[in-house]
Amino acid sequence: MTQQTQESLSSGGNGSFSTTTGYATGTICQSSGTFRASNKYMDAVLVYAAGEVFLPFVDGKKTTWYALSPSLSTNEDGSFTSVKVVAGSV
Repeated sequence: MTQQTQESLSSGGNGSFSTTTGYATGTICQSSGTFRASNKYMDAVLVYAAGEVFLPFVDGKKTTWYALSPSLSTNEDGSFTSVKVVAGSV
């Protein structure tokens, strides 16, 4: 995973999703994936296939859809590793 990807994953802040490129309502999806749009009240997460048109937000207004990162892991093999803690040390 590149440094840029790691920075984008860690910059989500306050519980928000980590995102990459944005696409406006009405544009064509270039690559299949999971995308997020939000307003000041909620986030919407949808799966789009390549060639589909990005829809307006759930309130009917134009929005920008952002591709979610495919993985939150920073391990080279893409897996998650358990962390062992000695009892009573936390």
